[in-house]
Amino acid sequence: MRERALGSLFVVAVGIVPTLIGGPVFAGVLIILGMVGFLEYLALVSRVSAAHSGDSSGSVVGFGVILGFGIAALFGADATALFVVCATAVVAPLIAFMRYSTTAGYFQRWSLVSVGSLYLGLPVFAAVTLRSLPHESARIWLLELPVQLGGGWRTGTWGLAWVLTVILSIWVGDSSAFLIGRFIGSHKLAPDLSPNKTVEGAVGGLGGAVIVGALSFPIFGLGDWWFGAVTGAVIGAAGQLGDLGESFLKRQAGVKESGSIIPGHGGILDRLDALLFAFPVGLVLAASYDRFS
Repeated sequence: MRERALGSLFVVAVGIVPTLIGGPVFAGVLIILGMVGFLEYLALVSRVSAAHSGDSSGSVVGFGVILGFGIAALFGADATALFVVCATAVVAPLIAFMRYSTTAGYFQRWSLVSVGSLYLGLPVFAAVTLRSLPHESARIWLLELPVQLGGGWRTGTWGLAWVLTVILSIWVGDSSAFLIGRFIGSHKLAPDLSPNKTVEGAVGGLGGAVIVGALSFPIFGLGDWWFGAVTGAVIGAAGQLGDLGESFLKRQAGVKESGSIIPGHGGILDRLDALLFAFPVGLVLAASYDRFS
């Protein structure tokens, strides 16, 4: 219990403090988390593909792609820069593995490294881009939060409000799903993927995300409560799909956790699985709201 509590404090510190500071600090933390998650991904893949052992080229390429996504987002990359990084995720592993043209299994390795670097890299890009949105929300007090942590990076409060909304929607949604599923859950949601998840828990998780969205929008000055509720529902649904997606990877690898780096919580992927889908969806929602409002 003590170990899990310490792990929870670590998760909160890593999640909230860099978010409030923003800028290179937030981007740097996301890049590091993405790289560690990529190593966990490769470890899962190595359990189902013999070609993913020994050679470190895949790790180097994946790190480079994730770093590229983070830097591109930090400096406001346009569509061309994003295309270049995505193309690198596909082309770079192919070039790296060409020397193994006579060795079986490297076609599979190329495809899995490419998919993994995009699986971890695109959420990093989405999160950093979302945090860097330049607009100001109607709540000036949001500017004071980074100041209390040593100044922060000069970005608009709009992006900070959106990132906090995404993170809180996922955290509250996950907690609601766990508690409701544990006490009243009786109908299995996806028994082949995650036997402990229930329909009741999933509905409760969506409800928690809806409540967070409905509260955070007026509190953070993002808009009306009803739009926040809809946003929370969409983000919550995306998070649950991300959770099931990582459960699929673990089921294929035959493990219960992606790693053990966080005491009592497993690996980085176990903690970020929902956010891997939620951040890209949050960025799309924020961009759409900005365009049509």
